[in-house]
Amino acid sequence: MTIPLYAFLFLYLLFVLIWLIFSLIALYHMIRYGQINFITFITTFAYLVGAALILFFSYEYLSQIDWSVGLTVMQGGAEIFGTSNF
Repeated sequence: MTIPLYAFLFLYLLFVLIWLIFSLIALYHMIRYGQINFITFITTFAYLVGAALILFFSYEYLSQIDWSVGLTVMQGGAEIFGTSNF
């Protein structure tokens, strides 16, 4: 059975989308209900910089992968009795 690698990319992009939605909700709550002071500004800025760095390095790593390659799983079959081709 062969699984294309881009299936894992779609799962990762779904995770990033859900993470982005929760991040926007968290930032909205920090801005709307948080106290306006220097600490709130620094934590918001640090979160945005950290998130941007994570997304940048993630893109740099993932852009080097050939996504058209397939991942072969259980090529020889699951032989319980006898020899295996692994």
